[in-house]
Amino acid sequence: MKILGICGSLREGSNTNKIVKKIVESSGIDYEIVDLTGKEIRPCTGCYHCMMNEGVCSQNDDMVPVYTSLMEADAIVFGAPTYYLDISGAAKDLIDRSMAIFYRGVGEDAEMEVLGKRPLAGKPAVAVSTAAGGGHERAVETLKIYFEVNRMKVIDQLPLAVGMGDVDDMPEMIKRAQDAGKKLGDALRKK
Repeated sequence: MKILGICGSLREGSNTNKIVKKIVESSGIDYEIVDLTGKEIRPCTGCYHCMMNEGVCSQNDDMVPVYTSLMEADAIVFGAPTYYLDISGAAKDLIDRSMAIFYRGVGEDAEMEVLGKRPLAGKPAVAVSTAAGGGHERAVETLKIYFEVNRMKVIDQLPLAVGMGDVDDMPEMIKRAQDAGKKLGDALRKK
C-alpha cells in the first residue's frame, strides 16, 4: 500500500506542505510525496490529445511521472494553499492535467463514454488547505470536488486558518494533521 501526498504550494517548507507531510507520516503507511516546488506543470490547453491517444498528454513536462503516481497510489492527500479565496494555480494545473488518466482504459466507467473512466474510484482521500486569513473552506471544497469527480472517498478535510505563523509552532494544527493521518491509515488497512 502507498499513499500519494501532493504538496500544492510552490513555496518550500510552506504550512500546506508541512501539513500534507505530517498526515502521510502519521498514517503508518508507505508514502510518496509529489512536491510542486520547482516542478514545471504547464496548464491544460484543452486540446483533448489525451482523449484520442489513450491518456497520453500532448505536453511533456513534470506532470508525466505524476500520472503514474496517481494511478499507483492507494490513497491521496492533496494539499493546496489558499490564494485569492481558492486553491493555488499550481494545484489547479495538476488537477486539470490529471484528466488524462480518464482515457487510459482503467477503472469505473464515467457517466458518459466521452468522459472516459475513473481509475481513482474508491481510493480514500484527504483534502488540505491553509490560509493566513480566509477562503480555506472554499479551497477545500475545490479539492473535494476533484475527489468527487474521481469517485474517491473523502476521509477527512482540513481547512486551516493559520495566520502568518508556522504550523510547527501550532500543536493543535499538528494534532489535526496527525489525527487525519491515523484516520487515513485505518481506512486503508480496512480496505
